Amino acid sequence: MNQPIEPDHINVPTEALESLRLRLTQVSHSLNTLQAQLHQPTLPPWSSLHNQFNVLLTQLVSLSSTITHQSDILQQTVTFPLPAFPTATEAGLMATLLRKKILPEVEEWCEEVKQKALGVKIRTVDQYGEWAAETVEEAKQEYEWYGLMTREEVDNGVKPPVYVAPEEEAGEGAKLTIEQILQFTCAGKMPTVA
Repeated sequence: MNQPIEPDHINVPTEALESLRLRLTQVSHSLNTLQAQLHQPTLPPWSSLHNQFNVLLTQLVSLSSTITHQSDILQQTVTFPLPAFPTATEAGLMATLLRKKILPEVEEWCEEVKQKALGVKIRTVDQYGEWAAETVEEAKQEYEWYGLMTREEVDNGVKPPVYVAPEEEAGEGAKLTIEQILQFTCAGKMPTVA
């Protein structure tokens, strides 16, 4: 006769799973709160959205830390349905819970990021500064950084001002290059002035 199988709960990493469940619940609650704020007829004040976003970021950092701290246990944990699990009615849930491969959309996004990263070869702070400066220059070329006008000025036919690049004045002291600024911002490397 088939006797019910009693699951062995002794080796279940309850503490790790509970801490992970708590962090995921917090993130889920914060996302729902943020979504509710964004779906209101009028947007809440910027400070409210900013505070909610900061709470969410803090919770994501906490979740990441928990996953990192418990990674050895979680990598060795295997999930499987008990014989009493209603597979006929909950097949979709079971497939989601047992899924080992990432979602196709996420996989596409990861591949896209990997392809973009292939061309970036950064090994030192100097290389990072050069790469960041090139990226900033490319981004600057895509936008018009002058001649911004109000709707009223456009409607009244006011001509936008002509942009003239300022000439560097001699004797102003040492100037830092964009690479030096980015290196200092990224890694705290003090710039050397020639």
